[in-house]
Amino acid sequence: MATLVSVKQIIQNITSNGTEYESEVQHWLNDSDHNKRTYQDLLDIWLVTGSFPEWFSPDRSTAWRNVQKQIHQKKKKAFLYHRIGQIAAAIVVVFLSIWSGMTLDRWTQKSQYTEIYSPAGQKTRIVLPDSSIVLLNGHSKIRFDHYFNDSKRIVELSGEGYFDVRQDLSRQFVVNTPDLDIKVFGTSFNVKAYENDPGVEVGLKSGKIGIDRKDIEMVRLSPGQLATYVKANGKLKVENKNMDLISAWTREEMIFDAASFEDIVKYLERWYGIDIQVSPELFDEQQYTFKVKTESLNELLKLINILRPIKYHIDGKRVIITNP
Repeated sequence: MATLVSVKQIIQNITSNGTEYESEVQHWLNDSDHNKRTYQDLLDIWLVTGSFPEWFSPDRSTAWRNVQKQIHQKKKKAFLYHRIGQIAAAIVVVFLSIWSGMTLDRWTQKSQYTEIYSPAGQKTRIVLPDSSIVLLNGHSKIRFDHYFNDSKRIVELSGEGYFDVRQDLSRQFVVNTPDLDIKVFGTSFNVKAYENDPGVEVGLKSGKIGIDRKDIEMVRLSPGQLATYVKANGKLKVENKNMDLISAWTREEMIFDAASFEDIVKYLERWYGIDIQVSPELFDEQQYTFKVKTESLNELLKLINILRPIKYHIDGKRVIITNP
């Protein structure tokens, strides 16, 4: 029997970050792939415009112009995102479908893509068309084909993302990064693949995943394993790690385990969306281990000053750190 869900319930579910009518909407999503595509299209429109098109509009060209007009107006703003709960929704660059009644028709002439960007200093939760969930860290983006849920499940990742993939033995889920491909059927794992980092990290929390490079499988991970790929020499190292530490950022925690000052600075830039200038002599061989949760930038710098004496100056989005 088909699940009955009202338009109002779907909208409230989207605008509440999935907390309202969670059970009803999830049952409705499970009824058909069409429902999942409809939900994703509505989510895309909400992320771009901050509102929804008029319902049951028979004039599709007018509806499309209205959506384009909303996007154009929103782009004039300095930041294009809406805070949903405590996680900020990101800028979404997407070829939007046209809303008419409870169906969203798709263009079939050529491939279209949805690209979602999470700005530095923000985190973004995404529900994929197959109901898999992705949490993007700051300065990260994913991209997937508009027909993602029809025959294949492939996403492209740049930056860091935590994936909770819905199991589907008939369709493998693939995360493509510039250096590695992660193949999985259903599991939870973290991928860190920033363009300017020296390596790519893949940590597996549950299930099994394979890591490929140029269509050749390099390794299969078991839960609790972290694979680190070094871009410079193409080598891959696998070690056992506490996945709660690897995915700490998803819980608004920063955990550093024997991290260099340079790595800490780079992490803080992404976490707070700032630019940090550091005197070169501070980049030494010393390593640091500490944990903080939802600290302000000023509080965190005070903590670092306890671990090692520094002098710092905060000027808006710019921080200068020198020797005291």
